[in-house]
Amino acid sequence: MRAMHDGVSDAARKRDVDWSIGLDFGTAFSKAAGTRIMSSPDATLREVRPLRIGATAGGVRPYLVPSSLYLDRQRVHFGARAIKKLVAADIEDRELVRSFKRVLGASDFDNALNRYPPAAVDPDRLFRLGDLIVLYLAYLLALVDATVPGATERSRVRFTRPGWIPDRIAAAHEVMTVMFNRAHMVHRLLGATLVDPEGVDYAAARAALDRAQEERLPFPGLDGGIYEASAVGLCHYSDPKTPNYLMILDIGAGTLDAAALTRTPFNNEICIVRAGRRTIETAGDQFDTALIDLLAVKAKLKTDEERIALKNRVTPVIREFKEQLFQRGELKVTFRGRVIVCTPQELERRPAFKHALAEINKLYDECLRELVQAGRSDGARSIGIVLAGGGAHIPAIRNAITKRRWTGPGMRITHSPGTPAWVSALGDAQAYEALFSQVSAAFGAAISAPEPADDEKEQPETTRHEPAKRGVLG
Repeated sequence: MRAMHDGVSDAARKRDVDWSIGLDFGTAFSKAAGTRIMSSPDATLREVRPLRIGATAGGVRPYLVPSSLYLDRQRVHFGARAIKKLVAADIEDRELVRSFKRVLGASDFDNALNRYPPAAVDPDRLFRLGDLIVLYLAYLLALVDATVPGATERSRVRFTRPGWIPDRIAAAHEVMTVMFNRAHMVHRLLGATLVDPEGVDYAAARAALDRAQEERLPFPGLDGGIYEASAVGLCHYSDPKTPNYLMILDIGAGTLDAAALTRTPFNNEICIVRAGRRTIETAGDQFDTALIDLLAVKAKLKTDEERIALKNRVTPVIREFKEQLFQRGELKVTFRGRVIVCTPQELERRPAFKHALAEINKLYDECLRELVQAGRSDGARSIGIVLAGGGAHIPAIRNAITKRRWTGPGMRITHSPGTPAWVSALGDAQAYEALFSQVSAAFGAAISAPEPADDEKEQPETTRHEPAKRGVLG
């Protein structure tokens, strides 16, 4: 691990930095958090706050930005505005670029990143999937700068990463680093144009991407990455009452990342129990697909054309529909003059939903067994369980996990609240607590040192941890 002083890497110290930024490029939503680095060498605590990039992006969720793009054949649109543009266009044969982060889990990076998206996304075949990820990352950097002026030029920036297959972690980390370098160059070239409500002109986007590819300049502020579930754990370890043994289930849209963590009391170092670190692709997207299938069944659609049209119509807003379904107990969708009504119970009875839930339960049981074994060997008597990510709000998932009981002897299992106690000291905590499970990874990335890219070492993986200062919301 690179040398650290008061949480600031030597590389970052050579630059005049006063912010540490954590970027969580999520499959469904992207988030950012920042800590202002204290000037005093004795001040090890930093004021951490979420960044209101969602509000800057013109969305209704102040801290969340939909990880989406829309190509209207003239301009590239990002985030919430991309969804609004597509919905307003009322075109049944066009699609968003959505869940494209999952490309980073491919076995062949070059093939995955260099292929073109479907014609329904980019009929003109102007942008490869790798290009679109770079554009979106540049957009995130522009949002950070628009929220905290000049932050990316005077910060160390860390990104979160999913639990890639161990033998490909170093390669995937390098790919992410290269893409952030390109994105930084694109951001410098396009500037505030990236956050223009009218989007970015195709020609300007293409020219910036090509130049960034040719010049390959490094991103001076980029300070590595951190495993998403580990980042969530760091937020909870900022609370001294958190058990030293902790299991994180980070249920995102593309993956479910599990991490079994331990904290050494003498130096606040976080270690990962490798056998309890797992990632599966059973996550929020599978529940979205199950809901789309349910709507098609309830509508009694008879042709493939109708089913495709329904899918294209509801997919841009399916995550909002899913939230409405569980919050209100009913969902009503109008499609071609038909009103489709469904309930949470109907969704939970779908085979795809039941299968996904069973996979999550299996992963939980396997990881908990490994953590209990590690805890017993160290004399631990208590293990905490934390649910994070957007999937943590799905009642069926939360109930399935919280109602499962450890039947083995000698270990107390506690289910920690999704929001650690120190968050209650933040301004406007009541409004913020409901979102904390989704933004906690960005918090953890902001307050931690980056993990090494090479995770295949004999010794346990460790991460330097500093407690977060109770700050104010941005």
